[in-house]
Amino acid sequence: MSRLVHYLLLAMLAITCSCGNGNEQQVADPDDAVARGHEAAWMVSHADHNDTIALQRAILDARAIHDEYVLTGQDDAAKDFEQAFIDSLRRVDPQLAQEIFDNH
Repeated sequence: MSRLVHYLLLAMLAITCSCGNGNEQQVADPDDAVARGHEAAWMVSHADHNDTIALQRAILDARAIHDEYVLTGQDDAAKDFEQAFIDSLRRVDPQLAQEIFDNH
């Protein structure tokens, strides 16, 4: 599974190489971004870790939420989402969080 997580992270990094488009920054509710980060972490932690497609889908869904904020110029919301996601995943599934965040 460690190799799979490594490849998923590489795919996620490749997908997120895009930056905001420089248009007016939209303002997102910080509480909404944090709540979405917590929910995304819960979804990843509850995906069947033996079902690589389910785990990959949950991770990509989380990345899509983050990218939605970035692509609409909501950089603060993207940071809030990402921090909430990382903190929540470390809390609800420390082993998976360690594989994802500490091995790259």
